[in-house]
Amino acid sequence: MECRVCQTDVPAGEFCGLCGDFLTERRGNGPSWLRLRAYGAAPNEHLLVPALASSLFPHLPHRSRTSFRVVLILVLLALAIFATLRMPAALITVSALGLPLLFLLYMRETDAQRDLPARTLLFTGGLGIALGVTFVLLTGAMVARSYGVPLGTGIAAGRILREGLGVPVAGMLIMLLPAIVVRFTSPSTTRESLDGFTIGALGALTFTAAATITRLAPQFATGMIARSRPVPSLIVEAGIRGIAVPLTAAAVGGLIGAALWFTRPPSKAHQHPGYVRAALAGFAAAVVGVYALLGIIDVTHIPQWLQLIIHLTVAMVALLLLRLGLHLALLHEEHDEIQSEEPLLCTHCNHVVPDMAFCPACGVATRAASRSSRRQRREARPAARTPGEPTTDETHPGYSTTPGTYDAQPVRRTSLARLLRTWGAGIVVVAVALVALSVYIHKPPARYVCPPDCGHPPTGEPVAVNPRFTAPDGSFSVSYPAEGSAYKITTSPTGVRADFLGGDGGTMQLMSRPANGRSPEEIAKSLVTETFPDTKTAYEIPNAMVGYMPGYGLVADCWPQGANSNYMRMRVMVLVAVKNDLALIAAAVGPFRQFGPDFGLGKPSGANLQLALDMGKYVNSFSWRGDPPR
Repeated sequence: MECRVCQTDVPAGEFCGLCGDFLTERRGNGPSWLRLRAYGAAPNEHLLVPALASSLFPHLPHRSRTSFRVVLILVLLALAIFATLRMPAALITVSALGLPLLFLLYMRETDAQRDLPARTLLFTGGLGIALGVTFVLLTGAMVARSYGVPLGTGIAAGRILREGLGVPVAGMLIMLLPAIVVRFTSPSTTRESLDGFTIGALGALTFTAAATITRLAPQFATGMIARSRPVPSLIVEAGIRGIAVPLTAAAVGGLIGAALWFTRPPSKAHQHPGYVRAALAGFAAAVVGVYALLGIIDVTHIPQWLQLIIHLTVAMVALLLLRLGLHLALLHEEHDEIQSEEPLLCTHCNHVVPDMAFCPACGVATRAASRSSRRQRREARPAARTPGEPTTDETHPGYSTTPGTYDAQPVRRTSLARLLRTWGAGIVVVAVALVALSVYIHKPPARYVCPPDCGHPPTGEPVAVNPRFTAPDGSFSVSYPAEGSAYKITTSPTGVRADFLGGDGGTMQLMSRPANGRSPEEIAKSLVTETFPDTKTAYEIPNAMVGYMPGYGLVADCWPQGANSNYMRMRVMVLVAVKNDLALIAAAVGPFRQFGPDFGLGKPSGANLQLALDMGKYVNSFSWRGDPPR
């Protein structure tokens, strides 16, 4: 019959074997060039349903995808279990390697090492790993310094441009380098879009795996169990690092790879020239743009659960764009030479159909199967079955070809047991090694024995030698570190901000706020919650005083989250006292450092913040208007 789209005589069936569209117009199918109702690699799925297995593993035969779906569910369960058990080393292993290792197994199951040069695959993975580690080492310190956000202040424009836009966009572009390098250095041979998808996704996944391990490596020092860290924080980390980041990376890398490897057939050169490749590149550019917005989300002060939801939403959008891109490529790229008079077993619907660009029965693209799969099925083509003749092959019905049943060699299916065994063994081996490393390098909290671990008294210079800040309205004054010291000083009408340039870094604030009838405790907690909405209170400071006025003190911890953030435990310290309805506040934010007998003054302390060693001499230098000189 004649196809209503390509006006070519094709075998009667559900789909056109040449262009892949429905032979009978279907309601809701959209334009003929899109075929909404049947995804090119899994025609039983709607194009706009972001199914993970068929999107990430398009070369798999239909029946093999169930095994990969089970392992994907196992990845989610492992992330949830290790986060709940507070086992950082095991959680990092599954987050960084869960999906990349499964993708490598997908490549093995589809014989990627036979279809593509082994040196190309090794080069792509090796370059992705090297770039991932290098990128984190170059940007990690810059990102870490940005965590010390002063309490009660907005986000600086420079930080938004640098950490919010510059770092994530640069990382995304560097992540695409392996696919670009391979495309323009590999020999000019027959290219297929799904080959490009494989190379692009491989480079992106190895990049993110290496970057994730490098960024989270400091967690190994926390021991096998991270008892101090809240479970919700670990769940958010698992969702972002183990689900959203690798999915987004695979989508962008796969889209760019498919666009670079896409080849339009000469017969369609006059139909929308270049539109498919432009669409593929446009989809990838859209994901990069949205990923840049994620960077801004990561540096804003929003609850971590909302941050996780946004990351997962972007990952689903990226997955949907990947499906659209691969579908368009499969529909419109150059196809194998058609031999419609020869039978071929379809790996999706298991019918014996004419050897054409698309299966007339289910509409799956022939190139949705790997080269080796197509080659094996063509070398041992199905034969019409003779009744009563014994055979070791499978029996399949014919469709759009000579009526009857056919004997065909069975299509290799992925064994769930073998897949679970291989994936699980890889994860367990790495997890056990990292857990052992974590136990080995973890240092237990220091135990003070006095004597001899009694420390020594402070030996700093008296506060009187330091400059003094007085508010423009004369409402309060406070001493602050002198210029030329280890601080960068910034003054404002409400107080002094001192950025610590040495040691661990951090920010100290000596400032005022209108009390408006609030208690010191309410002011302290609102300041912390406003800037760090997901902190965990470590303890309340007993007998806290500011300017020799009884008040309230709070010490809390937070763990910044984000696709490009390094692991770091931040400590927040706030002391507040109120007089004349004016709150005077001393605050410090910096990296957590476990105090011990060999650190600082050597005195027992739960401060665990290097800035606290210096902040103490400024807390009681505050004075309100009318206070007597001291």
